[in-house]
Amino acid sequence: MGPYKILPWSLLAAGALVGGCEGDASKPPATNESAVKVTPTPPLPVAEPPLDRPALLRAVAQVASAAALGKSRLEDQRRLDGKLFEFRIRFGCSRESGEPAEDPVFSLRFDPETRTLRLRAAPDLAPTSAGIAPLVASEVEAVEGFWVRRPWLLTAGCPVSLTPVETEEVAEKDNKPAATPVIDPASSRHHVGIASFFTKSDSRTGRRDRRPYEVTKVLKADEAPSPQGYNLVLSGRLRARPQGQVINCRVTSPDSPPQCVVSAHFDRVWIELPQSKAVLAEWRR
Repeated sequence: MGPYKILPWSLLAAGALVGGCEGDASKPPATNESAVKVTPTPPLPVAEPPLDRPALLRAVAQVASAAALGKSRLEDQRRLDGKLFEFRIRFGCSRESGEPAEDPVFSLRFDPETRTLRLRAAPDLAPTSAGIAPLVASEVEAVEGFWVRRPWLLTAGCPVSLTPVETEEVAEKDNKPAATPVIDPASSRHHVGIASFFTKSDSRTGRRDRRPYEVTKVLKADEAPSPQGYNLVLSGRLRARPQGQVINCRVTSPDSPPQCVVSAHFDRVWIELPQSKAVLAEWRR
């Protein structure tokens, strides 16, 4: 055969190969279903913010109200067990706000010559404190904590100062002689407390044994003690007592607020500047 008879058969074979590669255009291309199947990603758990001073004081107010009415909020308290908290207590306010010159619990001392600032916060809630003894069972070996100054303030801060004119106006309305307002720390703090309860079987590691939280700092020439005082911040987890109560309230009179103590474990304590939240000193357990 000549070359002219071979050529058509070659073209035919090439066309068959091309057609085999292209396949049937009317059929959809095969897909790998397992490759395109999308498995939804479960949402990441959102970290719950710690209970702050307003939230914790509101919870105390609810339990105190129930206790004064002879009712129980035990189920609500069970939900508080294990919750994170961050509770701020303001101290070192200016003398005009009624802070006592000498305070055995919270103190601020500043030496202008050496520019030395000394801050001190001494735990004042103990097993022998008023309102605590009924909560201390035989297995409790130690109690460490603080009575809350001015628990009616939902936000940690310095109260407004009264001018002499305002003081006289208040005195006239009450028909009492005018006097400089002075805060009595003993009467103002024995209403709401927050403390850790240690049993005889608990580890002694991390206990303060009534040692105060103290910090000494030399201020720069252009620095001055904070006019708004300082915050003592207690943080950790709420811890239920054996009866299941995180907040224990004791009614002492139908005409006065119950004595309430929040049971907690302090993981970290620090002293900070209120404005910037700058930490001056901290203690961890």
